[in-house]
Amino acid sequence: MTSTFLHDIGDTIRNAMATVPLSLVGWAFVAIPLVLLVWVLTCPIGDDDENRDPKHVRLLRIGAALALVLQIVIYGLL
Repeated sequence: MTSTFLHDIGDTIRNAMATVPLSLVGWAFVAIPLVLLVWVLTCPIGDDDENRDPKHVRLLRIGAALALVLQIVIYGLL
């Protein structure tokens, strides 16, 4: 089989990915949901003039936070 420029691109990408330590990848998988958790807990939902039920907003925020905490725990254990 002859080698084309696409093979060279693939080899370059594979070599670049092989240089990334797996511990860094693991921390990234924990850090991304952690950042999202902070955002979910601190961001306002909608404008103040909108007619939103505060109970629904609170339940939505709690559900999102629980899902992100579960992801953090699972990824932290892996």
